Amino acid sequence: MKRILVFIFATLFLVQIKAQTLNASIDDVGGYYRLTFTINSQASDFNPPSFADLEILSGPNLSSFSNIQITNRQAVRSSTTSYTYIVSAKKSGKLTIGSASVKVGNRIIRSKPITFNAQAGSSSNANGNSANQSHANGNSIDNSVQQTGTPVTNRDLFIDATTSHTQVNEQEAILLTYNIHYRAGVGLANTQLSVIPDFKGFISQEIPLAGNQIQTNLEQRNGTTYRTGTILQYLLFPQQSGKLTIPSITFDCTVVQQNNHLSLADAFFNGGGSIGVKVQRRVPEKTIQVKPLPQPRPANFSGAVGKFSISGKLLNPSIKTNDIATYRITINGSGNLKLITPPSIAFPSDFDSYDAKTNEHTKATTDGLTGRITFDYNFVARNTGKYEIPAVKFTYFDLESQSYKTIQTEGIHLNVTQGERSNADIDRQLALLHSDIKDIHATDKQHFLSAIYKWGTLSFWLINAILVISFAMLMAFFSKYMKKQSNHLEIRRTKAGKTALQKLELAEQTIKANDSKFYTLVSQALTNFIFDNFNIEQADLNASTIQSLLLENGFAADVAENFVKLIQTCEFAQYAPSAETQRIELLSDARKSINTIQQGIKK
Repeated sequence: MKRILVFIFATLFLVQIKAQTLNASIDDVGGYYRLTFTINSQASDFNPPSFADLEILSGPNLSSFSNIQITNRQAVRSSTTSYTYIVSAKKSGKLTIGSASVKVGNRIIRSKPITFNAQAGSSSNANGNSANQSHANGNSIDNSVQQTGTPVTNRDLFIDATTSHTQVNEQEAILLTYNIHYRAGVGLANTQLSVIPDFKGFISQEIPLAGNQIQTNLEQRNGTTYRTGTILQYLLFPQQSGKLTIPSITFDCTVVQQNNHLSLADAFFNGGGSIGVKVQRRVPEKTIQVKPLPQPRPANFSGAVGKFSISGKLLNPSIKTNDIATYRITINGSGNLKLITPPSIAFPSDFDSYDAKTNEHTKATTDGLTGRITFDYNFVARNTGKYEIPAVKFTYFDLESQSYKTIQTEGIHLNVTQGERSNADIDRQLALLHSDIKDIHATDKQHFLSAIYKWGTLSFWLINAILVISFAMLMAFFSKYMKKQSNHLEIRRTKAGKTALQKLELAEQTIKANDSKFYTLVSQALTNFIFDNFNIEQADLNASTIQSLLLENGFAADVAENFVKLIQTCEFAQYAPSAETQRIELLSDARKSINTIQQGIKK
C-alpha cells in the first residue's frame, strides 16, 4: 500500500525535463544581426564564441523564462534561458560563428557552429523605417534594446550639427542641420530641445520635418553601424558681416531600456519591464565667417540677396477718375524674400498713391527660402487723359555671379476716363479705408426719478428686493472670484485676452514714432497670450509647437496658420523697415486673431 501511494504521488507531481540543447540562431534585423543562444533550461557560466569577424554592438543580454503547467495530473516544468548579441559584420561574405557553451548542473552544453552570408555595414534588406517607428512611438521594445543600468555613452548616442557653408555673404542663406546618431541596442524614444537657441546676428526660420517624424537611415562610422536621422533644421540669414557664432545647444533624449529579470506579473504591471532613461547631449557651437556685400552699393539696392525675377500688372480692367485702382508688383525667386522692402514707384503727379500692402507666399526647404512676395499699391487718378507708370526697377545681389543685378518691369500705359464719383466721395472712402476709427454717437444723459424711497410704498419694496437680489448675485460672483483667485492658472487664462490687447495698445502708441519696439510688443502679446491660455513652457514657445497646440485644441487650420504667421512677421519685420499702414494692418490682424482664439476658448 505504501508503494502504491508513493507511485501515485510521484505521478501527480512528475516534472518532465527535456533534453537540454544549446541552440544558436542569427537574424538579419536591417543593417545588423541578432545572434541568440537559447537553452531550454536554467543555465550559468555562459562562454561566448569568438567574434573575430564581427563587432559587438550590444550584449550579451540575458533573458530567462520559466513556467509550470499541470496537464492530466502531471506537472510539466519548462525553462528557457537566452543570451542575445547585436553584432555587425566587419567584412562581407560567408562567415562562421563558432560554438558557445553553458553550464547546466554539472554538465557543459555546447552549441553547433553556424554559418551565414554577411554584408559589412548594412544588410540587403536594410530599411530605415523600422527605426523611425520606434523613435516615433517610443513603445517598440524587442530583445535588442539595452538592459536597465547599461550606461548610454557618447559613442552609443550623439548629436552633431552641420552647416551648408562656413563662409557666406551677408544675407546669404545657411542651412543648419542637427543629426542624431545611435547604435543598435539604443532604444531611442524621444528627442527635444532643452532651450530654444538664440541665433544672435541671424534671422532664423525652422524647416518642418516631413511628416513631423524623424526618418532614419543606416550609416557606417569608423566600422560601426549607426541609425542616423535629421532632428532639426534651420535656415539662417546673417544680418551683419564678421565672425558670427551659432550657439551650442542641448537636447534632452529619452532612451528605453529593458529589465528582463522581472517576473511575468511584475512586467505586466510595469509597462512590460521597460523604463525610460533621460540623457542629455550637447552640440558644440559653430563659427560662420560672413563677408560684407561689395561696395559701393547701388542707390536703389533694397538688401535683397539671392536670385529673383520681377513683374507688374494692373488689377483693374479700366481706370476711371476718382476710382481706387491697384498696381501689383510680384517678386519671385529664392533668397531673403521676407526682408525685401517695397520698390519705389514713380506714379504720375495727377495720381494720389498710397503705401504698398505686402503679402508673402514662401516656403522654407533645404534648398533655401523660395516663393514670391507681392506688393499692392493703391492709387487714384484725379484727371482724365493718357498716362504712364514707368518701369519699376529692383536691384539685388546675385550669389552666383557675386555682383549686383538690376531687373525691371514693363512700363504701364493708362487711358483714364471720366468716372461718376466726386472728389469728396473718394476722399471719404479713402479715409475709411485707412482708418479703423468708428463714429461714436453720444446722447445727452437723462435721469428720471421713478419712485420715492418711502417705507411701505411699492417703490420701497421694489428697491429693497432689487438690493437683496443684487447682494446675492454679488456674493455668488465674489465666491466664484475667490475660487479663481486660488487657482493661479485660471487667473492667467481668464486675463489672457485682456492682457494681450493691453500689450497691443502699448504697441499702437509706438506707430507714429516709428519705434522698433512695435514688433517686439506685438510678438510678446501673441506669445504671452498662448502661454497664459495653455500653460505651455516658455522654452517650448516656437512656431510649430504653437500651431500644433491650436490644432489639438480644435481650432481651424487657417486660424492656427494665421496666428503663427503673425509671430513670424514680427520676427522678420524687426530687421526690415515697413510703412505705417503695414503696422496698422498688422495690429488689426493681431487683435482679430486674439479675439477669435479667445472666443473659441470660452466655448
